[in-house]
Formats: sequence, C-alpha cells, structure tokens
Amino acid sequence: MAITQQKNNFPPVDFDLANFNHLVSTDTPGGKAFAEYAAALAQKLTASLAPEENPLNECRVAFYLQDRADSSPARISSCSWRTDPTDLSGTDFVVMFNKEKLAMLKTEDELAFILGHELSHLGWQHGNEKIRALACNEEAACDANAMKMMYAAGFDVNVVCSMDEKAPLTEEWRERKELRRRQAAEYFSFRRPQALDGSVWQRASHTPWKHGFKAPAVDCPEAEAVAMMIKDLHRVYAKGGEEEFSQMLEQYVETKAGAEGSRFFLRLAAAATKDFPPIDEVKKQKGYRQMQRHPINVLGNIIPAVASMPGKKLFPPEAVATINVYMRDNPDYGRPMSCFWKKVLPSAAPVNGKCQRSRQIYLSAEKFQNPLVSRKILLYRQRH
Repeated sequence: MAITQQKNNFPPVDFDLANFNHLVSTDTPGGKAFAEYAAALAQKLTASLAPEENPLNECRVAFYLQDRADSSPARISSCSWRTDPTDLSGTDFVVMFNKEKLAMLKTEDELAFILGHELSHLGWQHGNEKIRALACNEEAACDANAMKMMYAAGFDVNVVCSMDEKAPLTEEWRERKELRRRQAAEYFSFRRPQALDGSVWQRASHTPWKHGFKAPAVDCPEAEAVAMMIKDLHRVYAKGGEEEFSQMLEQYVETKAGAEGSRFFLRLAAAATKDFPPIDEVKKQKGYRQMQRHPINVLGNIIPAVASMPGKKLFPPEAVATINVYMRDNPDYGRPMSCFWKKVLPSAAPVNGKCQRSRQIYLSAEKFQNPLVSRKILLYRQRH
C-alpha cells in the first residue's frame, strides 16, 4: 500500500544529539526521503485517533535514520537533554530508526508496528488512560496500542507474532511475545502484509557535522581576534560544535605563546561574559545541554590547557575582575570554578568586584604545575 508523503513540523534537533546518536542528516537525499516517509506513516497510524489522543497534535516529532549499531530497531527521545533517557516530558521529540535493523524488515506492517510502539510511549508518559488500561507494564501497553493503531490503518497485525525472534529469552520477553500472539489471535483478523521498499534510504549514512572554524591569523590585532572568536562562540551556542571550537582555540592560544596567549584567552572570556545570557539562567531555563554549549562553560574547559602552557602568564586585571564578578553572580557554575581561579590567580581575585589596574599580573609556569592546583582542575573536570 503506497503512502502519500506529507510534510511534518519537525522540531529542531540539536546537532550534538545528531552526532552523538549518529543520525543521518535530512539534508541528504536518503535521510530526507526516510524522514518524509516516516512522517507520512505516522500520520496514517494516528489518523483514527481522537484529536485529544493523537500525540502528533500535542507534540512535535522528528524522524531520523540512525547509522550505528543498536540493540533496538527504534528509540524515541526528547530533543532536550534528560538525566533519564526514557523521560519523555516536554513537546519536542525525535524517533531514531536503526538503519541496520530496518534492513532486516520485510514488510511495511513491521515498520508500522515499530513506529506505533514508539509513538505509544508518548501517550503512556503523557497520561493517556486508554493506553495505560491496556497493560500494567509500559512496554506491553505500547505493544498493544501499536497493534490497535496499525490495524485501524489497514496493516496486518499478525506480522507482530514473528518479530523479535532473536530477542534474548528472558521471562519479560517471553511474556511480551505471548501477549502479542494472544492479542493478535483474539482481536484482529488476518490481512495481507505489504512489501517494504527501503532502497531509497538504504545507502544513506551518517556524516559528522562540523562548523569549520578558522582561527585568526597570529598577527591579527587582539581586539579583532576576540571579535572573530565571539562570532564563532555564537555559532557554538546556537548549534553546538564545542569540541571543534575548543581544539581550534587551544591551538591558537599555543601559537601565541604564554604571555600573549593567556592575555588573549582572558580577554576573550571577559568579552563572553558580556555577550551571552548568564550561564546559571541558561541552565535553569534551557537545560543542561544548552548550558554545556554556553561560551563560559566551553572556555572553562580549556583553562587547564592554557594554564599548563610554558612561560610566564599575563592576565589583564580588568579581565580578571570581570570574570570573578561573573563567577560570583552565577554561583551554580562559579562555585566549583572558584577554587580553580583562587588557586591559579591568588593575587588577581577582586575585592567587591574591583581590581587594581596599576600593573599587569604575571605568573610563572611553576604556579600552574602546583600539585594542589592540578588536583582541583582534575576534580572539577571529573564532576563536569
């Protein structure tokens, strides 16, 4: 049975989520074709549901191919970072279909069951009482609801009985398979399965997304170099790529040597404190993932590399004062960082947000190789 492709209001998928899960970009022909196909299939599966029960009416769901090994044929995840990956609170979600597992499917009916199962998780976790009444176990209830959805959409439910044959023979799986078989036999009549043509997306592959950051020239005036880096940090904050930026910045600072490199880094960090929202506010309002991209967090992860550069370090007092005031005003982030700054820059800590400007502050490389300082750096990086 052919499915008419329909447009879906895809939520913005974080680039770090896409790279972490090896999702195939929808900018590629294969990725786009699959996303449109899956969106149309989801529309068909949910067409028989009451408007208030349709998860596509309450949530925005994106569909992606996953190009890496996985034990599950598909997973649904929030587009926002969650401590618990099964937490489906919120409104923006992504369903990731494992490309390797899809290649093993023979019928469109099997894919319809998999998609229906993932969408049913939204209903269960968002309090749909009809789904919760199907079984006391979330997975079993989602199986049963997926079978109802696919039958209403014209698919053959009996294909479910032969799926997951290679699943581990645990007691939970045995009960799930038996429940599937019993429900299919009791409640649904036989229909002819529909062939699945996956040729459009079978050759699609994941390509890590990169910003292509370019470091300023070594002889570039410091103010211009800072402005260029701030523009790059805006791109990191919007779309990710913090690791790529960090590598570029570390190399650039190292080429400028100890004194100039450390001075540039501190002035860049001071500029970032003024150009972006407070990091504590970002964490509370936009979540952990966005906080990880915040320029202050990105630059904070580079500090040990800057501190370990050979030679003397030059830290402009006005930059040091700005950064210390920022840490004081953002205690959730600044508290674990305060030990680091006080140990590394003992004479540069401002009093009531003020710092003497009579001279530049130099610290030798031995200061940064202090075992106590190194231990503080190590503990901070382990906790974050």
